[in-house]
Amino acid sequence: MGVLHPPVITFYWQSENFRRANTSSNMEYLQIILLSIIQGLTEFLPISSSGHLILAPLLFEFEDQGLALDAILHLGTLLAIIIFFRNDLSKLLFSLFDRQADPATRQMAVSILLASFPAGIIGLLGMDYIEAHLRIPQFIAINLMVWSVVFFIADKYSTKKETQKTDIFKMSLGQVMLIGCAQAIALLPGTSRSGITIAAGLFSNLSHTQAARFSFLLGTPIIMAAGLHSLADWISHPEEHLIYNNAQLGIGFLVSFVVGYLAIKLLLKIVAKVGLMPFIVYRMILGVFILAYFGDLPN
Repeated sequence: MGVLHPPVITFYWQSENFRRANTSSNMEYLQIILLSIIQGLTEFLPISSSGHLILAPLLFEFEDQGLALDAILHLGTLLAIIIFFRNDLSKLLFSLFDRQADPATRQMAVSILLASFPAGIIGLLGMDYIEAHLRIPQFIAINLMVWSVVFFIADKYSTKKETQKTDIFKMSLGQVMLIGCAQAIALLPGTSRSGITIAAGLFSNLSHTQAARFSFLLGTPIIMAAGLHSLADWISHPEEHLIYNNAQLGIGFLVSFVVGYLAIKLLLKIVAKVGLMPFIVYRMILGVFILAYFGDLPN
């Protein structure tokens, strides 16, 4: 016969389990919201999304976010960029199939597809090495600071150069491919896809606003590929779905979408007024903090 517990003890035991369950659930929601905000902001601001998403679990001692949440957050930011640039993206897409479309628009669509190949190839060939060896705080810190110097040079170069700026729909294939190759470098944690492509655009004689706009258009295929890759991994490993329930994943999707949409608006306004300098300062401060907090590179 089992042990009989007094009603008070039974009630306390059940209440304590309920409290612990609620606390755990609340922490999961907090983790999802924080990671969604980080993804939405850093995917588009030139401060490195991969760097922040690697650092956040280390600083806050979060558990692995799992494939499901990773896929959902990518899809949320993907939807943000598609809706924000729906007019440009629809023109580019339809120009590939419409013989009556503007030749410049069709040429730009083809150029964007070609310029997406460097990042795709590097991702396929080198992503395993990057994941295994470079996702460490010290490497992120160095990359944050080194590329901040490049962003600073690009920012000043564009500001001082008084020649007529190039329209993104009149860019040469060479200019587009230069920015595409720069995008491939952004696979290194701490670089920033938007930052390095904007910098490459500034070196290619684009204005700050045009460079930021083209960065988003060029980034759409690679962001979509990352989202679909995460989604495929999630589908092939359905047990990962058990980490979060549907409501939690839905919140993650919504938050990453809303924050991502606002981040796009914020970036376009900031670069138009003051360039990349606020982000450069932030990156340098964050890099110094990471080195001070986590120490030197491991041997």
